[in-house]
Amino acid sequence: MRGCPLCFVKLSSWLVLTRSNDMSCPTCHAELELSRHSRVLASLVGIAAATLVFPLSSPTIPLGRSVIPVLLACVAFGVGSALLLLVRADLVVRHVPHSGTFPYAHT
Repeated sequence: MRGCPLCFVKLSSWLVLTRSNDMSCPTCHAELELSRHSRVLASLVGIAAATLVFPLSSPTIPLGRSVIPVLLACVAFGVGSALLLLVRADLVVRHVPHSGTFPYAHT
């Protein structure tokens, strides 16, 4: 995990979390991005964390019954998805479309 698919160099977790859309391999300089299944799995874990936190925080805070649970659910989404990407992030080579063609011509 977190390795370049071309030269198999391991990338740091911090680089994967902070530059997930525009990172490059430090040795072969290939343009990399997170794979689609890593993004989907991280989103699902984040949504699951938010759904667990939201009902737990609603009855405990009487003053902010509408704002605080939503804020805590958003934080839980971010933390849950980031933790999953720290553990299980898969990288692929980014597909760069040709600049001279229309981007949706193949669909």
